[in-house]
Amino acid sequence: MQLHTLIKDLPITLRDPAGDVVLTSLTDDSRAVQPGGLFVARPGADGDATRFVAQAIQAKAAALLLPAMDATEIDRLNVPSTIAIAIADRQTPIDQRLCGQLAERFYDHPSTKLKLIGVTGTNGKTTTATIAKHLLESAGHKTGLIGTVELDTGSLQGPTPATLTTPGAIELSRLLAEMVDNGCACCVMEVSSHALDQGRADHVRFTAAAFTNLTQDHLDYHGDMQSYADAKAILFESLDEDATAVLNIDDRASGRMQAGCKGRVLHSAILPLGDGASTGHAADTMCAVAPTKMTAAYSQAEFAGPWQSFTTTLPMPGLFNLNNALQAAALAHAAAGLDAAQLRQGLETCRAVPGRLEPVGPKWPDPVIPNRDLPSVLVDYAHTPDALINVGKAMHELTQRAGGKLITVFGCGGDRDRNKRPLMAQAAQQFADTVVLTSDNPRTEDPQQILNDAEAGFAPRDMTEPNPQTHTIADRAEAIRFAIHLAGKNDTVLIAGKGHEDYQIIGTTKHHFDDREQAAAALREKSGQ
Repeated sequence: MQLHTLIKDLPITLRDPAGDVVLTSLTDDSRAVQPGGLFVARPGADGDATRFVAQAIQAKAAALLLPAMDATEIDRLNVPSTIAIAIADRQTPIDQRLCGQLAERFYDHPSTKLKLIGVTGTNGKTTTATIAKHLLESAGHKTGLIGTVELDTGSLQGPTPATLTTPGAIELSRLLAEMVDNGCACCVMEVSSHALDQGRADHVRFTAAAFTNLTQDHLDYHGDMQSYADAKAILFESLDEDATAVLNIDDRASGRMQAGCKGRVLHSAILPLGDGASTGHAADTMCAVAPTKMTAAYSQAEFAGPWQSFTTTLPMPGLFNLNNALQAAALAHAAAGLDAAQLRQGLETCRAVPGRLEPVGPKWPDPVIPNRDLPSVLVDYAHTPDALINVGKAMHELTQRAGGKLITVFGCGGDRDRNKRPLMAQAAQQFADTVVLTSDNPRTEDPQQILNDAEAGFAPRDMTEPNPQTHTIADRAEAIRFAIHLAGKNDTVLIAGKGHEDYQIIGTTKHHFDDREQAAAALREKSGQ
């Protein structure tokens, strides 16, 4: 695309008449500049938009987009005359929103060529998105995925690990364009509150979007729960009239998501065990799930909605997973018209999502073979009080039925919301028989101070009935080993907080660390393998 075509009608002017330069690529990351490409000098955390211009020049960029500055400032950058320079107007920040406008043009509006599905909320995004992708693909719709765990653009190379829940605006459009080129008909993406607040997804068009829930998290960024909710609501305010919003009415923040939403709204809800999911609900505005049987290995339930009603078995435990599956079904129906038979077949063949109540055995990552002499071990990403309560409640009930006890291992991240640390301890203690507090990603904070903050939330022994035992072991590997060796054969060990992550951040350095590897090693040791 020629530079003057890319910036036409945008608040950007050319410094010289080099607008006929043909651009081969577009990026706001100087490390990714390719010969012949446009480098967008977007300010970083320090506010300096030009510190990486020299690197872009060295990489043979064909053009630069710079913030408003006078001629003297531009001359100081020593830009060769062979490189075209475009300047943003003084009232126009070079931010994610402007980058998104440029990216959609450059990549020929890929979001309009896909059924794009967004999932936002504090908890459940990854599971809901992953199930939705599986449902669509099981019905014959090739589907891309953008999420916390992985990126899948439909290439022959397969999925790759993700670094952000939602990529930056330029990278987002590039990934969507790659999906179109690879023959994808749909894309499911997790949409974080950070991304929505920063405008990373302002430029794309969603066919359907779901709200899972809103609980305390990311207040170090948003400041308060209202601002957090307002950020989430941006996704639904962006929907066109022909798009569909799927809102979890079991969460009171769903009202904020519906305010300003121009699209069709489907409400979703979990009904009590044994109730019929199709009882008393208008199918065109409501979808519901009613469990009929719950075990530690699977959940049987009736799903009802615009697709009518069906009963199926989901190979995942817990009410929250039924809620995730319900919303995924609603999204797949709204975006691609999947009917009851397709939804039922897809749900029955779902697999556990990595790090989301993922069962771990001595031979992980091989499938878990039941062993009556070993405890059940599950690794989950729950890292908020609400998520820990939900998963703890589900595992406590299912473990209790087997005559066992629940042992929960958890930690709190450093350089994040300190206020939720004691709340995490309270949440862990609420349903566990034994709690093991340990390190998560301490980052640049003192690990012991993080533990002290969390310990403040534990209830005194004389105020708890029954009284969960609590242990504090700073070394996460040792904490996991301790919990597994403590567990009996009917017990469940829930290792919460890091899920699929295969690293631990200490200081500013990432060290390889995988809860699942540590758990598998402890199980082998326990069984004498």
